[in-house]
Amino acid sequence: MSSIDPVLQSIAAQLPPSCSTTEELLSAAGDRLSDKLRLMLGSLGVESRYSVLRNFPDVLFGGAAPELAVPASTLAAQAARSCLERADIDPGKIGLVLGVTSSPARLLPSMVCDLLALMPEIPRDVATLSVSYMGCSAIAKVVEAARWYLTVNPGKRVLACFMDAITPLSPPLPGTYQHFSEIDPLRRQDTVNVMHGFLFGDAAVAMVLGAEGVGPTFGPVVHLTNERPEDTELGTVPDGGSDLPIVQGRRLYTLSADVTPRGAFYTSQTVQALLARDDCRLAKAGEATALLLHTGSHRILDKLCETFGVLSDGPQMASSYAVLRNYGNTIGCSVPLMLAEDVERPAGEALLVAFGLSFSCGAFTMTVPAGGWRPGRF
Repeated sequence: MSSIDPVLQSIAAQLPPSCSTTEELLSAAGDRLSDKLRLMLGSLGVESRYSVLRNFPDVLFGGAAPELAVPASTLAAQAARSCLERADIDPGKIGLVLGVTSSPARLLPSMVCDLLALMPEIPRDVATLSVSYMGCSAIAKVVEAARWYLTVNPGKRVLACFMDAITPLSPPLPGTYQHFSEIDPLRRQDTVNVMHGFLFGDAAVAMVLGAEGVGPTFGPVVHLTNERPEDTELGTVPDGGSDLPIVQGRRLYTLSADVTPRGAFYTSQTVQALLARDDCRLAKAGEATALLLHTGSHRILDKLCETFGVLSDGPQMASSYAVLRNYGNTIGCSVPLMLAEDVERPAGEALLVAFGLSFSCGAFTMTVPAGGWRPGRF
């Protein structure tokens, strides 16, 4: 039996009501950041980010207790409900619900269970699956899971809901901080903590996938995970698990200086493997009508433009830079946010790449039908 390529029938994004610009965060920091660090934070490529917290700057720099503007699972349900309305289908047609997150509202129950609790319109006997803690590469796993399910159940639909709320996990910053080049290497984590508060943002995106329709079709997917065993340590959240069951305060987020070069390696290798497939219609990355690349940082995107031989300010890369600029790094939601952008996608083959901690990367194609495609505003 030949497999079915998933068709994107509907997509909708939901953002928290609270937004902080980089300038506002730098102002809230006062004199706690060195000039060199302030310059680095201002050049990440992020101008604003949304937070499920209504008082994120005060939590970050003022020692305030976090106040939720919207619960994370509610944000996911809002995106899912909007997506179903756009799809204009009977919720009874949904056969599989995927809950995709690396920052759930709570560890148990899973986000997909909370999602169904908030959405009584979805049948109670629907199949559910949590795609959890896959970091920024999750969308490639979702496309594969949808393909497997739809191949067996072509009359059903898959509802995939991505949600990441990272800002509540940002460590408070009560001290003074310097650039990586200004500190003892043993204090590197202090600067990583600052970068965490400025780089990440919160969002939710939902999509309905089916076996047919007028929307874009997702093609072959190629994966690469932990090419070197030590790559698992490039970035970690090393507390709160069975090995380290005691959590002291906010969770720790570590980040190696090798993330940028290894991220470029993973992306390059995965894309090369995809282009080499007989069922891939692209001969090289530069031929893609759009390059939707996960928004790790401005520096990483610039490196990937160089690798693929495309202009950083050209139309192919516009969505990648725009999502980073307007929403920050939203982990698994970044590439879905690009898909949800209210822009006209020309007919042809686009290339989507998502990579991140674990360490993992996935690359796949998207065929936009004749006449182009526009998802609509969110």
